[in-house]
Amino acid sequence: MKTQLIESIKNLEKVITEAGYDCKNIVRLNIYTTSSEELFTCFDIFQNWMTKHNIKQASTLLEVKSLFETLKVELEVTVVK
Repeated sequence: MKTQLIESIKNLEKVITEAGYDCKNIVRLNIYTTSSEELFTCFDIFQNWMTKHNIKQASTLLEVKSLFETLKVELEVTVVK
């Protein structure tokens, strides 16, 4: 979970930056995970990332039965300019 969360954050930053947006302008964040319990063991990584970019968004955490192939976590955001 920890490795996937770190990779998801890196990928998200890359997509946002390459599109000409800034992470600080995230206004909605959905977190999908196959295990909330496991996600909370490494949630500090996520919180530090939010603090680093001064992100103050509405969030939803959803525990789902499965994600694509072997994924344990997926992030979905809406960013504004």
